[in-house]
Amino acid sequence: MCDLSKNEKLETIPPKHLSISGSFTTTNIIMANWSRMMWQNIVNRAVRMLASGPFGSHFVSAFATVS
Repeated sequence: MCDLSKNEKLETIPPKHLSISGSFTTTNIIMANWSRMMWQNIVNRAVRMLASGPFGSHFVSAFATVS
């Protein structure tokens, strides 16, 4: 729980802290040949787990895309 006193100034979150990006490399031949749709399903599942996990209440929204 966060308890802020009335004297504290709230500011917007800087854009660099609003998103997380990264890359994933695999040497597993089966996973390496998965389609883009299969990878999108995997990252969608990760988003659902994040939203329903212990930190889920700290996110207004979450999404992930495969490019």
